[in-house]
Amino acid sequence: MDSPDASRTTTRLFACACGSTFPALRRVCLDLPEEAAVAERLRRLGPFEGHCPSCGRAAIASGAWLELDALARLATLVIPDDRRGDVLEVLADHLAWLRAHVERAEPWLLQPSLSLLPPGESSERREIIAESETTAHRARRRSQVVSERPAAAAPVAAPTGSGVPQAIANDGVAAAAPPRRDIGALVGALVIEDGVPTVRVELDDERLTKWRDAKLDVRPVLLRGRGYPLLGVRVVVAWMGQQGCVDAFVDVGRPDAIEVFRLLSQRFAVRVRAWAPGGELTRDAGALGLESNAALCLESARGLLAQGDHPPERFREACERVAAEGVEERLAQTKVTISPGAYQHIVGAQEATRALEHLDRVSRKETLARLLEVEGLPMTEYDAIRRRVLAGALEHGIVAPRRFWRRVVASGLADDLGDYIAKLARNRELREGEEGDLDGEAARAAWQAMLEVCERKDLEPPEALRRALDLPEWDARPQSRAQAPTAGVIDVVDGDAAPNLQAQLSDVRTRLRAATELLQSNRATPQQLEHLFGALERFDNDALLAILPDLSDLGPRAVSGLVGKLRSDRRELRQAAAILLGMSLDPDALGPLSDALVAEPTNVWLDVARALGGFGPIALRRLCQLLRREAGSPRENLAIERVARALAEIALSDGPADRDGAQPGHDAVAALADAPDPRVSTAARRALATLRDVSESGAAFRGELPLSEVTEIRGFSRRAYEAIMVPELEVEADV
Repeated sequence: MDSPDASRTTTRLFACACGSTFPALRRVCLDLPEEAAVAERLRRLGPFEGHCPSCGRAAIASGAWLELDALARLATLVIPDDRRGDVLEVLADHLAWLRAHVERAEPWLLQPSLSLLPPGESSERREIIAESETTAHRARRRSQVVSERPAAAAPVAAPTGSGVPQAIANDGVAAAAPPRRDIGALVGALVIEDGVPTVRVELDDERLTKWRDAKLDVRPVLLRGRGYPLLGVRVVVAWMGQQGCVDAFVDVGRPDAIEVFRLLSQRFAVRVRAWAPGGELTRDAGALGLESNAALCLESARGLLAQGDHPPERFREACERVAAEGVEERLAQTKVTISPGAYQHIVGAQEATRALEHLDRVSRKETLARLLEVEGLPMTEYDAIRRRVLAGALEHGIVAPRRFWRRVVASGLADDLGDYIAKLARNRELREGEEGDLDGEAARAAWQAMLEVCERKDLEPPEALRRALDLPEWDARPQSRAQAPTAGVIDVVDGDAAPNLQAQLSDVRTRLRAATELLQSNRATPQQLEHLFGALERFDNDALLAILPDLSDLGPRAVSGLVGKLRSDRRELRQAAAILLGMSLDPDALGPLSDALVAEPTNVWLDVARALGGFGPIALRRLCQLLRREAGSPRENLAIERVARALAEIALSDGPADRDGAQPGHDAVAALADAPDPRVSTAARRALATLRDVSESGAAFRGELPLSEVTEIRGFSRRAYEAIMVPELEVEADV
């Protein structure tokens, strides 16, 4: 017998635990056995589908639904144990459907049997919701519960009303109960004891007793806005509905901070040592997956420290400010948050659009920094959420915000931007009109967003896009706006443009947006680029990292400006210039990079050597000339050491050997080991002897391996490579 094809859904307003409401799909009826897998999922998670646009939680709640099995001639009304009152509502909906489809009505459809979900399954759904919360949210939720159900005051002779829910009685204003002591909001020290990162904190005897059985959650923390960057570990303590936290700090300006966080970036685990007049306590705690967060906190803290005047006494003053903050203030969440595991399934283009908007808000610099550096959202989890959302948006033909375009390509969702637009157009055409799709105006806006990407990046619109927007054929469209002026045409430049650009680049509020718009416009004049490179000295590290991808896209037009920055007084600018010049492979950069290899006073020379290595054997002649030039000078030994590093980078530039076993870079360096010039042969032999160490160092800089030695310079280098190779622009459109 044919299936009655009664599978259907409705849209309901769903109230999330965070306080937001949003439309969610609700499964009303399923066809079996075709939708057996869906039925199993509904029994575990409930009949709702969707995600909260504010916090990302899945729409998980209990509810009733019908299952129709035409083969077994069986209709079953599935009702959770705690929703028995929904029987009449679901039956009425089913009978209304039968009245509208009388031709399909059969006796077995008129008499559905009842199937009550056992209480255990209902409780499972509640546990799933709890697991999606962050530690900070759970702690805050517990504090709210405690405020509604106060614990018994410490010991008094007469019985009290504590422990009774306030909603039960309304006897007027009761006398204030004695204040309950919580576990406290404390400040401790983060040190290394016996090779283990250790949190040291002083308690009183009562709190020490509670701590013995309390649940401990730990995470790295970087607190900003206290006059000094506070780097450390936060211990969140929960005991019998009470909560507290300990922030243990280490002065980021001291060398031991690097050693502590080197260990934490390899394995995030700490030992908590608390002592009180009546005894001591030692417990171990850890959190898998927060190693990358620890490295990020250190890199960010040292970057903040380098940007201002921070004498040592500021560290103590900042710690005192934190000590004055209460538990709720310390554990307060950001206004925009996201839960681990969010957006496992994205149903429909509308939900994909909301997910993108949510991801865009979460990825704003201030919000994301708070989530990763304070609230303990694992970086790997954020990466996974971001990939799921971008993949879901691509599947439904929705263009991601501009900051994520390179991330889409770097994550393998598309080969390049042209392929990205082609996939978007194809998927949008396939998805139009399906359940949960965009309405007419929003659907056209989705097509228009694809056209804007094509215009911005000078891409040919795909056939599906041209059909949707009724565009002319590509050959019939005007020439690209990025086309250079032809001979005999005077390129007129607005005389007011340069002063206006200089003013925008001088203003900290507008410089990042002005630089980004200029670099992405494809119409920047040499004069404008000169103003931009001059203004780079005033860009902070985050702004500098944000525009590195666009500077890289300039290609040969950026080389002269970058060469000038090799002599900048600012280390980060010299470092960024060396990295970009190495990626450009422009022959005009070889000479300046060779000079900088010996002249560079800091460890940035490692980035210069890596940049020279990227050129391959073509750089050998310059390096040999450098050794001859430094012969007999005070820098001769220094030159040999640094040229050896560059030669090792050249030897590794080939990658794996081809089918014939040829490795031009390695073979060329090996040949230099027998050179008659002793300086050249010494450098070449040293290079060949250090290939493994150099290879691992390069992988660490590129983020392929963990940094074995975390320093400010190495941290910036990794961030620069990540910004260029797999960036998402930290540029807000409304800045």
